[in-house]
Amino acid sequence: MYLGGRPSASVLARVFAVVVLVLAALASSWTGIDAGQEGRLRVTDAMHLGRRLLDARALANDLMGRQAEFALESLRAERAAAAASEYRKTLAALRQALDDIGRYRLEPADRAIYDAVRQQVDRFDQVHGEIAALVQQGTRDSELAVSTQVLEVAGPLARDIADGIGVLDAKLAERAMRAAEDSGSAAERARWALVAFSALSLLVALLLANSLGKALGDSRLLMRQLTELARVDGLTTLPNRRAWDEELMKALYRARRTSQPCAVALLDLDHFKRYNDTHGHQAGDALLRETARALSARLRAGDLIARYGGEEFALLLHGCDGANALKFFERLHGATLEGQTFSAGVAESDGAEEGSAALRRADDALYTAKAGGRNRTVLAERVRATA
Repeated sequence: MYLGGRPSASVLARVFAVVVLVLAALASSWTGIDAGQEGRLRVTDAMHLGRRLLDARALANDLMGRQAEFALESLRAERAAAAASEYRKTLAALRQALDDIGRYRLEPADRAIYDAVRQQVDRFDQVHGEIAALVQQGTRDSELAVSTQVLEVAGPLARDIADGIGVLDAKLAERAMRAAEDSGSAAERARWALVAFSALSLLVALLLANSLGKALGDSRLLMRQLTELARVDGLTTLPNRRAWDEELMKALYRARRTSQPCAVALLDLDHFKRYNDTHGHQAGDALLRETARALSARLRAGDLIARYGGEEFALLLHGCDGANALKFFERLHGATLEGQTFSAGVAESDGAEEGSAALRRADDALYTAKAGGRNRTVLAERVRATA
């Protein structure tokens, strides 16, 4: 109703209320969109950093995996220099990967872990320099000293470096998951607010809901991609080291609960570097993929094979003791392609030990298999029960 040619107070109030609701809808919607975009950027940055961390972790695992081979080659004067050169190349690549990671913005706690890893790499470089000096001496005593330094000093340092990168990788992956969840929650809250405010402004609501729906869908897609990236090896599509660590903990708990042993094994392709040098890295990658498929096809349902790093695979056999695991691996020796052989170390576990202890026993058995001439499987000694 109009009074004296002017709109009434009630009409003005309703118009004002509509304007306020529309503005509130706009403000709420754009706040949600901004939150979703910010979360998406955080997740994208985390995914890029995650790839860098996976590269660094693979190099650290490669460095760790070379310990036994380098210790063995150091006892052969004609091969020691070449082994040291490969050692240095891997270390240089790891330094470059860590430099790339250091350029990202890290939380103070993550930066502290990163700095600790860099210090360990510096210490590793120093030890390698001492080892190189011993290699140049060329005496039998110096060769034995090199082997001791590699196994007792450089080996544990390489393991600590790989573990430190793994801890940093896990923390950043968890933080990225939370960012994606926060992004999705912010977009979801804004979407409901838009529906409530838009009762008097349907056209605006539809336009903004479409934008918010896209932001929410992008956030969920990023979460799925991040989850997949965190657990799958990009080259072989096998579970990666992070997924292996989780499944190993579950397997040991299952062994304790059921009183059924499990077999933990590490498998390494023999002379894989020579294959790469002869046929090229693309052929080497193809061999890893085909070997992963061939080995996977021979596992029982429920057993696990994962890419542990480089040319090394980890296998988990549920309800399998050491004797049966050896029989299984004897059959596997005919499963690799193009005449490529492998060495393996197997540890039987009742679940009473930590996963790292079972892996250490399997790794020691793998070293024994390599030192014994390769193309064989060695069963680790059982853990003796303490009174």
